[in-house]
Amino acid sequence: MRPSGSWLYLWIDITSGEIVHVGGTGFDPALRSHLHMTSDDPDLGRIRATVIRYDERDFDVLAFELAEGIDRRLARAALIARLQEDRDDAGDMQPADALRDIVDQIVRAVSEYRAMLSGATE
Repeated sequence: MRPSGSWLYLWIDITSGEIVHVGGTGFDPALRSHLHMTSDDPDLGRIRATVIRYDERDFDVLAFELAEGIDRRLARAALIARLQEDRDDAGDMQPADALRDIVDQIVRAVSEYRAMLSGATE
């Protein structure tokens, strides 16, 4: 296995629209998703280890490739802070301009996806 870029990804419950996990990886997001569900190691199988009734729920995973030179850990932290801010659990973190643009694009895509989900379940 070789790294295949830099990615942020979100696990979204397709029934509720709840974001259950925000992650970052240097490997293919499909591989990482597979490990989340199948690995007994809680560091690799985070969905399996942390999401209640994960095996009874349906999820979609939205993955976003980061441009070269973007610090994945900082981008993930900025995305989580922004998502929390949108839930009115406001954080104090203000990402740098480059990260703000990336995070804004991801948040817009996630919002559109969740709106599509809620329209499909009505």
